[in-house]
Amino acid sequence: MHILIIGAGIAGLGAAWALVRDGHRVTVLERGPIPNPRGASVDTHRLIRRAYGGEEGYMRLITHAYAAWDRMWADLGVKLCVDTGALSTSARTDDWVAISLQALKTGGFPVDELDAKRLAERFPLVEPRGIEVAFFSPEGGVLLADRIVAALARWLAATGAQLRPGAQVADIDADAGAVTLADGERLTGDLVLVAAGAWVAMLAPGLAAKVEPSRQVLAYVDLPGDLARAWAVHPSLLCVERAEGFYLVPPVVAPDGTRTRLKIGDHLFSRTGDPEADPRVAGAEETQAVFEQARGRLRHLERYRLAEGKVCYYTVDRRPGHETFQSLPLGRSTWAMSNCSGHGFKFGACLGEAFADMVAGRRSPGAFTRYAAGAVV
Repeated sequence: MHILIIGAGIAGLGAAWALVRDGHRVTVLERGPIPNPRGASVDTHRLIRRAYGGEEGYMRLITHAYAAWDRMWADLGVKLCVDTGALSTSARTDDWVAISLQALKTGGFPVDELDAKRLAERFPLVEPRGIEVAFFSPEGGVLLADRIVAALARWLAATGAQLRPGAQVADIDADAGAVTLADGERLTGDLVLVAAGAWVAMLAPGLAAKVEPSRQVLAYVDLPGDLARAWAVHPSLLCVERAEGFYLVPPVVAPDGTRTRLKIGDHLFSRTGDPEADPRVAGAEETQAVFEQARGRLRHLERYRLAEGKVCYYTVDRRPGHETFQSLPLGRSTWAMSNCSGHGFKFGACLGEAFADMVAGRRSPGAFTRYAAGAVV
């Protein structure tokens, strides 16, 4: 088949990778450059972790994700994930962290529960005072997002896929499997996949009632030498108390020897913003507010230097309290995927494979939609 994919983020490129491996001809259309710095997938890093609160389907889907990433690393010739493990803490005993701990135990996944004394001894960068629940999961790490997107684009080009940066889509004929570009060019295929990130609802009205863009501010931090060395061997940190909290991505060394920055992000969704009109400039006050969430949870925060803020756009489930990925047919020859909600990158490879399974008839359309929604036993 000839499959047109709109969007060169991890959803689009992950599907393109799996489809090319299945022998299909793929054309990827991207409104900006590839990688596109305005896309949610093109940041220095993204986390992969097992803990998922009460979303036990996504917790189990991590097993599929790791297996799919391993297949991708074999094709790319390099592993673009740094294993760190994942540390989760909370000052409560009835929130996301506590629920995650119980789910991991029930599911039989490896987890080390930590009291305040053991937390302080094992992870001295974290302030143990006030912590009621803490656990370390060895299954977790840092996905080098921008490098993954760039490597996938190179692999796809080398294997015969057509990549078309600067191809802005103006219209989709969902039944005919045709796409019209802003310059009037019309492209036809056997199937169209819309995986346009924060722009997906603009191109797929069927998704507009289900997902919305969410402007997120990220705080990047510089560290003095001793703290940089200490964080280099530290797991990622997720500090969530009920709906609030922050996540921390530790600095890691990439395969080329360069070191990433420490990053702090907000666990809450803003549910505001326009991905098209936003100049993507993070203000000093909003960046400081994200950074300040770590105060009282990290020791010696006065030695951390807030370096810069960046703006990223998620596409999130419109239902408060839900973070389900949405995948649905738009017509006889078109599908839309929105695997984001702030945690979709980690599943880019396995959801791409699942989509290819559906195209090949190895998985029914309904089964694919349920799978993307986390219905994994």
